[in-house]
Amino acid sequence: ISGMTRFLSLVLSSLVLLAAAKEEEQKLQWTDDDGLEIKIIRPIKAEKCTLKSQDGDVVDQFYKLTDKDGKEIGSNFGKKPYTFTLGRGQVIPGMDRAMTGMCVGEKRKVVIPPGLGFGEQGRDRDNIEKDQTLYYTVQLVDLFRAVPGEKWETEEGMTIEVTHKIEEDKCKKSESGDTIHQQYVLHLEDGTWVDSSWSRNAPFIFKLNRGEVIKGMDLAMTAMCEGEKRKVIIPYELGYGEEGRPPQIPPKSRLYFDITLEKLIKKDEL
Repeated sequence: ISGMTRFLSLVLSSLVLLAAAKEEEQKLQWTDDDGLEIKIIRPIKAEKCTLKSQDGDVVDQFYKLTDKDGKEIGSNFGKKPYTFTLGRGQVIPGMDRAMTGMCVGEKRKVVIPPGLGFGEQGRDRDNIEKDQTLYYTVQLVDLFRAVPGEKWETEEGMTIEVTHKIEEDKCKKSESGDTIHQQYVLHLEDGTWVDSSWSRNAPFIFKLNRGEVIKGMDLAMTAMCEGEKRKVIIPYELGYGEEGRPPQIPPKSRLYFDITLEKLIKKDEL
């Protein structure tokens, strides 16, 4: 009887281990209802994962894109990571979702169906055909999570909201004549995307209050800390005026900017 008990106990233990292994496997691989497939190929242990990526995080990403036969279409592994904000429409919908809930260092294989990729248009510059399924390997290199600050309206009619504040004792603050290294995303009032420095993977550089940018941008980036992020609404009078900047910016357009003071070089440092 004791032998049979031990045997049954071993069988039960094996079944529990198999069930646990199956549950773990399901956590590492899943397919959503709309066809997005995700498989974690380099998991990070829970004790080493202090943050998991979520909506609003700025993520640095390595990626490799192939076709269904494994032929490489593009990759930045071993190069400069691609940077974007999760959940803000800066990448295709499937990529926004694929990079959510990741730990820094984690690597995934992702299959993105056309409806969550480049759809019927494809993408000529990357030789992506219409209705093409995308096969990615992605890695979360780093992530940044914002600490919100104040919001106010200026005398000139601009709205400024600090979306990531820098504490005063750590603030290197911008003044007229300083050189600004700025990252930005520009939308119109109806949400139409106009331009972004992130898409070029290089900051926009100018001298503050020297007439090198629109008046509203000079005002928006004055007394700003290095590393600070802001949302700014600029009225047309401080933007591109009554004429706008056709075809992308219509006449009398209010401008909606997300800006980051990535690097600040003080005028006395030059």
